[in-house]
Amino acid sequence: MDAQTLLSLMEQAGKLKVLPRTGWLLRGMKNPESVADHLYRTSLLSMVLADILVEQGLTLDAAKVMRMAMLHDLAESQVGDIPYPAMAFIDVEVKHASERAALQKLLKGFGPLTDAYMRLWEEFEAGETAEARLVRAADKLELMIQVYEYEKVGYRSLGDFWENMANYNGFAVYPVVEQVMALIRNKHQELLPIERRQAASDLM
Repeated sequence: MDAQTLLSLMEQAGKLKVLPRTGWLLRGMKNPESVADHLYRTSLLSMVLADILVEQGLTLDAAKVMRMAMLHDLAESQVGDIPYPAMAFIDVEVKHASERAALQKLLKGFGPLTDAYMRLWEEFEAGETAEARLVRAADKLELMIQVYEYEKVGYRSLGDFWENMANYNGFAVYPVVEQVMALIRNKHQELLPIERRQAASDLM
């Protein structure tokens, strides 16, 4: 690996700073968060959750959690951010293969690190290890925190996020994640007009 290879990777990763999260654009939001915004807080959340769980006695590789979190959306710098509604028309394996190819291209030239980073990404995608399950839960939890934050500043067309059970995948594995999600749900309901609170509660 030489300096140019490292610089090239950083330049490509920098594209995530200006790549908006497509789901927000579809809802008419101006200046929505970027993929890099989401990636940073997901990584921070993953780190803190991992440290909490290790402190509670869970056997977990916190360093692996951090690396996995930092890598999990890197391929989007090449393939873009595919919004959830579009997945109804895109084969999951096709998406996975294109992201894998993009990541392999990005990481080419890093010697043994290329294979090590690819294995971490594949582990995240499989979602079978404790570390992968935690990062996947943090990924969804960060999304729901962002939904709540957008609602706080006045956006009111985000009800489908709360109704989509896919956004809660993996939360039950870690009680601390469930506790944070329960708090967010309660705060979300407090933002609703009184007549809508019961209806929303019935969906939770």
